[in-house]
Order: sequence, then C-alpha cells, then structure tokens
Amino acid sequence: MSIAKIAKEKPTIKDGYNVTYSVINTTEALSTSVMKQEPDIAIVPSNMAALAYNKTGNYQIAGTTGMGSFYLVSTEDIKDFNDLVGKEVANIGKGLTPDITVQAILKQQGIDTTKINFTYVNSATDIVPLLATGKVTTGFVPEPALTVLMQKNPDIKIIKNLNDAWKEAFNSPQGYPQATVIVKKDLAQNDTEFVNEFLQYLSDSITWANENHDKAGEYSNEIGVTTDAKVIAKSLDRANLKYIPVKDMIEDYNNYYQKLFDFDAKTVGGKLPDAAIYFTGK
Repeated sequence: MSIAKIAKEKPTIKDGYNVTYSVINTTEALSTSVMKQEPDIAIVPSNMAALAYNKTGNYQIAGTTGMGSFYLVSTEDIKDFNDLVGKEVANIGKGLTPDITVQAILKQQGIDTTKINFTYVNSATDIVPLLATGKVTTGFVPEPALTVLMQKNPDIKIIKNLNDAWKEAFNSPQGYPQATVIVKKDLAQNDTEFVNEFLQYLSDSITWANENHDKAGEYSNEIGVTTDAKVIAKSLDRANLKYIPVKDMIEDYNNYYQKLFDFDAKTVGGKLPDAAIYFTGK
C-alpha cells in the first residue's frame, strides 16, 4: 500500500536507473528473498530488518513506512487490557512479533498473561472468521483485516489501539515500527543520492495514499496486492501508514528491538543490532 503510487506510475528516480517493483504476498517468501540478498531495497516487518542485518550484514534500516496497526477488538463489554484476564483471546503467530508486542504491553501493565487463554492462528486472514462468526469474541486484529471483520460482524467494537498503548507503556514517542525500509549497504554508501531520492518518492507515495484512499486501493490491486481495493481504501484511516526517516526513530527502534530480544533473542537474529544498522542518509 505504501508503494502503490510509485510502483504503478514508475517515476524516474534518477537518470540511468531502472527500478523494478515486486509485491511478495507471504512473509516466508519475502524472508527467503531478503536472506538471499535479492532486493536492493525492501519493505519488511521490522524484526526481519534486524534479522537481515544480523544474518547477512548487508542491509541497513532507512526508515519506517508504518507504525503499529493492530487493534484490540471485542463484542463483549471490555474496556481495558485488565478485562482480558479469564477470557479467550485470539491473536496471530505464537511467539512472533504480533504476539510479542501484545505480551510486552500486558506485562508492562502488570497483567499475568498465563491467566488469559490465547488462541493463535497463522495469519490475519485466519483470525477474521473466528471473530466474524463469534467463535471467539475478543482478539487482536491488524488492518486491513479489521475492516473486513467489521463488515462481516457489525457488533465488533475497537477497544484499544496497540500503537497508542505501546507509546504509553514504554514512553516511545512514535509507538512501534511495524514496517521497515531496508537498503543494501553498498547501495546506501555508494549512491546515497539515489537512495535519498527514492526515499523522498516513497514518502510522497505514502502521503498520497493517505489523501487518495480510493485510488490507493485501485493502485494496490494493480501492483499485486490481493486485498479488495474497497477494503484497502476504507482501512487507510486506521492503517497508520507514515514515512519516518530512521534518524527520527532510533530510540523507538532500539526500544522495540530490546523488547523483542528480551522475549526471544531469535526474533532479532540472536543479538541486538548495533548502531551501524541505521542508515541516516548522510
């Protein structure tokens, strides 16, 4: 969604450069491509950025294209995280970043997560039917799946925005970075001008998407995003798409990676990334 405009219109970033855009629809395929060091630039889940840096030594973080877009939702009378104790709650990916994010926030609030009955599914696509049919009444759902869910079950209510909860829990100015732009080190070092120009186009593409929801939905479909264009358009109000250069996000990234590392060091590649992971555009 963040690259919809530039991937569809293919502007000339810099004379002499031909940029090819691809949309990879599964996390596993994206991870494989990045670990093989195939893309020069990629937008990945933020923990994958740390994995790529620690495992290949060849990618740096340039910025984020989106902050957290997960929401606690329910059809029950739930007002806060404390009300989850004793309840069955659906989430995505046991031990993966959506789960770790939730666990970290709950732990910070002093909630005993062993007293919450978590039901885990593999993807956002899988969580929708559980909550749509009432098989589970409470869960953590990201956009754009949340928009689909609310269309299927109008009784679903949004209880908490996890990005706001993260800000409050950890005094993190922006929240937690959900999507991250990574750039190959040699490209960042040898052609900083091109990378900076590309990042400006990317930032403009995100601004455009936030101002042109319907067109962004259409463009997203045209470049290979499988979610319905109308759903994408409606989800953009809550999708939290924004470009923030990494120089303005270092504290937030360090905070986020520390929480992931504390939960399970493997989620960031076995060690905390050092300062060289950040490409500041100079």
